[in-house]
Amino acid sequence: MEFELDIPKKQFKEHLAIPNNQRIIFSGAFGTGKTYFLNRYFEKHEQYEAIHIYPVNYSVASNEDIFELIKYDILFKLLEKGLDFGEVKIDKGTFLPFFLKNHATEIIPSLLGVIPKVGGSMKDIAKGLIDLNNRFEKEFKEANLTNKDRIISYLETFSKNQGSIKEEDFFTQLICGLVGQLKEKGKEIVLIIDDLDRIDPEHIFRIMNVLAAHVDIKKDSDQNKFDFDKIILVCDIENIRKIFSNRYGADVDFSGYIDKFYSRSLFHYDLSGEVVKNIDSVFQSVIINNGRSEMRLAEYRNDGSTIIIKYIILACLQYNLIPIRVLKRILSGSSALKSRRFWKEGDGKSIDSEEIELIKVVDFLSYLFQGYQSLVSKLDFLIGRDIKNPMTTSRSFLVEEWLKAACFKEYASFVDRTSLKDITERELEIKGMKFKFSISRIGMKQDHWKDFYDFRIQSICIPEKVNVRIDSLDFFELLTWLLRESDFKQLFNERALY
Repeated sequence: MEFELDIPKKQFKEHLAIPNNQRIIFSGAFGTGKTYFLNRYFEKHEQYEAIHIYPVNYSVASNEDIFELIKYDILFKLLEKGLDFGEVKIDKGTFLPFFLKNHATEIIPSLLGVIPKVGGSMKDIAKGLIDLNNRFEKEFKEANLTNKDRIISYLETFSKNQGSIKEEDFFTQLICGLVGQLKEKGKEIVLIIDDLDRIDPEHIFRIMNVLAAHVDIKKDSDQNKFDFDKIILVCDIENIRKIFSNRYGADVDFSGYIDKFYSRSLFHYDLSGEVVKNIDSVFQSVIINNGRSEMRLAEYRNDGSTIIIKYIILACLQYNLIPIRVLKRILSGSSALKSRRFWKEGDGKSIDSEEIELIKVVDFLSYLFQGYQSLVSKLDFLIGRDIKNPMTTSRSFLVEEWLKAACFKEYASFVDRTSLKDITERELEIKGMKFKFSISRIGMKQDHWKDFYDFRIQSICIPEKVNVRIDSLDFFELLTWLLRESDFKQLFNERALY
């Protein structure tokens, strides 16, 4: 499935339009589709020409070479643009260091010859310097005529021996000249440096410090490195914050450091609003096999486990706890809510996942989050969060299902002795709260051929006999406790009985 991205597109368009907004930090959680969004956005907006590079590929290079590798990437992208390399003019002041580097073994002896020696000939020294000057003029002229060939040779050198080439102002000026050609087409030229928080910390701060130093040097004009109209650094700013604290210490002011890397404000990329807006489409994409039939998740209305699954998925999406790429992968196929018998004591009644809905919920979500512990950590994050509830899922229903799971052993003994017309009232103390509840048999459900029971909470109070409103309970706090500390967690470490 594809999201239209209307909400983030509108927000990003407004952010780009802010006057003098030349440097942007584009922040979003890992897996939320930042790269996909930026690629689509700049493909659809022809007023921009984007150069998109990925320093994560530079992880094998030493820190001092990182910006040379960035120039390699930029030049490689510029080669694809069909630009006229012959139009780029290099001034003598820039070409001189490049020439000196390539002819050091000839220049040094000539310069040493200036020092008078007994019996030395100044004529020979002068002739050597004149020849060197003629060679400089010749190669300077050739450099301006064959820039494309020189760039190709430069890139080939990288492919053979990455990380060995040092900083060369000659190539920086080439990039500036080629960027200038793109600007002549009436476009804004944007450099996107992606996955910044996924590379070595030394590389992160090398890149950021080089960009900052350029801004400090050009502070009167606020000009970007390589003359790009905009430079966008893509990362999760919270990851950068943690890396910064680990490197410089928690007491060092991160805000004072990071604010020089963006012109106006951070852009927070958040896809949760788009997903929540289209939640019906999300659930329509999920096909659930409950063991009896297949149905789309959006079509379930009265199945307890799917109601809880939808509620938890929606909460996780609101806080970007499900990477979009993972969600799309899961939603592209059929998922199963498997029934299983999970507990039996002696000759008493056995309990299966048709009676304790949270068994199927945890099984399914552990699959979605690729592990039981991963699921628990997501639920822990949601404790105390404001959760939108567009499906108006009943808090009473959620807490009753939690309580049934928390006392599953007692529940088994209760229902084993409950007749058709009996209403059994019980009282249990769990997690410092006293729950009064009733259990009554409601008969058999169609296609199940087994008894089902109605489970209702009558009241909740704490030791001081103060009544607790069920709506005040944090479902995710209760659920996290259930999966971390109660006997219920053992049901996911043992093999089912069939």
